[in-house]
Amino acid sequence: MNAPAAPAAVAGAAADDAAPANTVAGLPLREVLPGILMFTLPVEYGIDHVNVYLIQDGKGWCLFDTGSDCAAARKLWEQALAGPLQAGLTRIVVSHHHPDHMGLAVWLHERTGAPIWMRPEEAHVAEQMHVSRVEDQAECVRFICRHGLGEADAKAVVHDVLQASMACAVPDHIETIAPNAKIAIGTQVFEALVLGGHSVAQVCLYEPNLKLLLTGDQLLERITPNIGVWPYGETDPLPRYLDSLRTIARLDIAHVLPAHHRVYQAGVQRAHALVAHHERALRKFMAKLGPQGMTAAELGLAVYGDQHEVLHAYLAMGETLAHLLWLERQGHVRREETPALIRWYPGPKAAELPTLTLS
Repeated sequence: MNAPAAPAAVAGAAADDAAPANTVAGLPLREVLPGILMFTLPVEYGIDHVNVYLIQDGKGWCLFDTGSDCAAARKLWEQALAGPLQAGLTRIVVSHHHPDHMGLAVWLHERTGAPIWMRPEEAHVAEQMHVSRVEDQAECVRFICRHGLGEADAKAVVHDVLQASMACAVPDHIETIAPNAKIAIGTQVFEALVLGGHSVAQVCLYEPNLKLLLTGDQLLERITPNIGVWPYGETDPLPRYLDSLRTIARLDIAHVLPAHHRVYQAGVQRAHALVAHHERALRKFMAKLGPQGMTAAELGLAVYGDQHEVLHAYLAMGETLAHLLWLERQGHVRREETPALIRWYPGPKAAELPTLTLS
């Protein structure tokens, strides 16, 4: 999510950049490595596409992520399953709970019988996204208001963003992916990396012989995944995301298969570039934080500019808060709290430049 106006993967991708250069059976489906297909599906909310991947697994296909639950994506899946993917799915691996990754998991399971593999933390957060209880709705509104968005916007986040657009069907049963588990898929053996920051326990798959990393949103080439604090999920995401980049930087990577835009190389270099991105972000927040103090929403507005959609304002607030927590721990900022509001002020080390490193 590295749009000029807002952080994270809400930035719309150019359609010609997202589209595959060649297709299978007229579908946005192409082979990116022998036995590995990329299926580019439309998304109707936020970013405009998502890449999911199919790995040949015996006579069928292991699916990594599912796409968003919208009519256009369902139609493409129906065509694919009746055509080039008619051998069926052997399993469905969900990287994390966001709807462009998990949205069709239950539908595809019901259609194909393939079991759903994911982390239980992600399933739990997916349940929370429905905000089904009145008391949970009130708590979400209170959280958002304390960090500076108005009550009307906070209620719109709950009803129009979370419930209407971010919530998706949650499976009744999952197969749990253990950290560092070795998963045999066809002729390859992948290692499951459970990485935090963008989501509470996002799964990436690494195949050392192919030097291949299936990243979900964890390592995108052209946009940066949103690293934010919300009423659910990660409570201090930036340190966990930096730890995930350290893990990735230790790998021997030749091929990065991301959820958005195109397959690319230079995964380790990208990990270093993302650290530099967050260092620059920390310094921007410090430069904009005045002595009069600001809420996370006000500081997000100062750094990212005016957000015309409540989704973007919410994402900007959450990403700002994640960086403020890091800055607070290092002494660059301090907070003052009342029951109604949290405001942030320059701290004892405000004159020092925040610095990040992968070492």
